[in-house]
Amino acid sequence: METNDITAIIIDDDSEAIYLLEMYLRQFPEIKIIGKSTKAPTGLSLIIKKFPDLVFLDIDMPDMTGLQVAESMRNKSFHSEIVFTTAYQQYAYNVLSIEPLDFLTKPFFQEDLDKVIKKYLARVEKKKHDQKVDEFIQAQPNSTPISVPTVHGYLYIDIKDIVYIKAKINGTDIYLQDGTVETVSKRINQLISMLNSTLIFQINRGIFVNLNYVVRIEKKKAICILRFNNTTHEETISRSNILIFKKLNIFPSF
Repeated sequence: METNDITAIIIDDDSEAIYLLEMYLRQFPEIKIIGKSTKAPTGLSLIIKKFPDLVFLDIDMPDMTGLQVAESMRNKSFHSEIVFTTAYQQYAYNVLSIEPLDFLTKPFFQEDLDKVIKKYLARVEKKKHDQKVDEFIQAQPNSTPISVPTVHGYLYIDIKDIVYIKAKINGTDIYLQDGTVETVSKRINQLISMLNSTLIFQINRGIFVNLNYVVRIEKKKAICILRFNNTTHEETISRSNILIFKKLNIFPSF
């Protein structure tokens, strides 16, 4: 089996529904169906044995519902992505706690599967990105809070709380993850020297960002996208710094 294969198991008490889904999935050469069952308990055994990437799971089944199968998977910490399939739209509200990849209402069609596979591939890429970022951050030395002079006195600050830093004429603004902004009386280069952290990265002449909050670099627009405190923020990034980000190989670029 090639490394780029996506393995799938289909569980549905309607054999015709399984057949139709198989026909649709054959349009995706990367999808390999490694199991199928019309009985939920047997399907769960297949999942435990084969660890598929995707599980297409009917909700309304006798003996054991799809929700019960999904709960069992979650209790066993399986990482398979679940796509619920059902003829009853009202079940969509009952599966939200499971956090499935998607929810398909029968009858669905080829284009619906196209969206599911694209969503799966996007989620895989995000997981890879998150893992790279975590590994990069874990490799950095631990920091301790430092004291910096502000217009009101002194600020004790931890690097992990800094989202980005912006130069001003007579000082520097520090934007924190809780949404507050602190103005310090040090010039930006002096402050960066004090912080002395590889997590603080320059994106243009007057702005440094904390790599922990970077979610994407858009090359065409030349912007760096940050996410913190349930908000998204954009700042311009120079072409030379885009190249440096590319060498880090941990942030998606478009």
